[in-house]
Amino acid sequence: MARHPADLGVAEAGALLRAGRLTSEELTAACLERIRTRDPFYSAWLNVYEDAALAAARNADRRLRDGAGGPLTGIPVGLKDVIGVGGLPLTADSAVLEGNVASVDSTVWARLREAGAVLLGHLHCGEFSCGTWGVNPWDDSFSPGGSSSGSGIAVATRTVPATLGTDGRGSIRTPAALLNLTAIKPSFGLVSTAGCIPITFTYDVVGPMARSAADCALLLEAISGRDPQDPATITQLTAPRSGPRPLRGARIGIPRLDDADLAPGVASVWTRFCTELADLGATLVPFDYPGNPLEENGGFGAGWRTILGAESLAIHAQFTDRRDLHRTQFRELFDPLGHTVGTAVEYVQAQAKRAALVQTWRRIFDGKALDAVVEPASAAETMKSDQPALEDAEQALELEVSGWRLSMWNDANFPVLSLPAGRSHVDGGPVGMQLVGLPFAERTLIQIGADFQAATHYHEEQPADLDGVGRRPFSPPDRRSGGQQPPYEPVASPLGGILP
Repeated sequence: MARHPADLGVAEAGALLRAGRLTSEELTAACLERIRTRDPFYSAWLNVYEDAALAAARNADRRLRDGAGGPLTGIPVGLKDVIGVGGLPLTADSAVLEGNVASVDSTVWARLREAGAVLLGHLHCGEFSCGTWGVNPWDDSFSPGGSSSGSGIAVATRTVPATLGTDGRGSIRTPAALLNLTAIKPSFGLVSTAGCIPITFTYDVVGPMARSAADCALLLEAISGRDPQDPATITQLTAPRSGPRPLRGARIGIPRLDDADLAPGVASVWTRFCTELADLGATLVPFDYPGNPLEENGGFGAGWRTILGAESLAIHAQFTDRRDLHRTQFRELFDPLGHTVGTAVEYVQAQAKRAALVQTWRRIFDGKALDAVVEPASAAETMKSDQPALEDAEQALELEVSGWRLSMWNDANFPVLSLPAGRSHVDGGPVGMQLVGLPFAERTLIQIGADFQAATHYHEEQPADLDGVGRRPFSPPDRRSGGQQPPYEPVASPLGGILP
């Protein structure tokens, strides 16, 4: 095999494993070698479990030889450091949880392990899913996006075929767009968050990040479905539309955007992307983009800040006496929520706005008979960072101001497939697109994305000089350490008393 094994995607590697042309031990060893040589420059990996990974790979090879392997058997994966594995560290990348060990497996990891996946390690993230970490391999001056920074960087630097991240307000899709990756923010209720450290109760979702829509689909199929430990999981994936070429006849909503709405580099990619969809047979249906009532007044009052603030403060109440251990960026992002959380009445009003927003979008989808809606992930050029490690905290909190078009879909809890669409001619940075569907229509989005990627090659592009030629090793920001801390205490979701 001419290609380096770690350069293989999930589907391609899986086919070689099942054909006996590659072993999981070889693939896992290749990924571990890449982590040793490349990751010092990018800092995706927090904890690497080399011995356990190689042992799991050898076990996967036995399953494959016995003919018992599935599409994920022997495939190495990484997990964001909020996704628990029983007996292994789980700190949300924070000194606040130094020494914490997960007591149980998260449901998503239990399902990946059952499917035969090999755990390489846990990945850096914004502390408690707030902020960023690490270096964007496309350009040190670009932010890697957050909060699932390490999950994205690990795939972009070809140290692992796929990872899991979490998305509370763009935390999967931001790094996907900035790192030229494909990723899925699933519908709320499709994938269990049991065994994970959440930032909220009603926004958080777990989803895959990989090289292609087909790769993401394999992980999503394994981790989705009802879970008795998570009352929010209410369904399995819906059936896809019929037909071998879903773009032929697909009706895709295109928001009416003026040239002034998009930065020049994004506008040119957007125009080309829409043309490519039409050339592949899709019917493009223009529509007027509605406003988001939860973003009025900057999200204050009965807005998104009220929901996110109230829910996250309830989860973080157990850390009140450890606040001095937080990184500066976390405090800059998180502390304002405590001052603007609003009243109980405003919290209910904000949730009512979410329900109204969902109905607005259902009327658009139904009225125009749409299969999906597409839009740029950001109206702006690639987000820059003065420091490779951390983006400006206020910029991260005010994604709407900086041009990002992500939070609408957390507020509505609709699924999104994020996919690469080329690079800006202005700064050379990747430009990502969002393919959005009604709740639990992931298979339709995946089919459309896979069809697009079969005809284009944007998702195959990777940064130059990934081996660190001319780069300096990553210098992390100062991190306070208070030594061993009390363990994390899971906070029961209020949804357990509402949903059956």
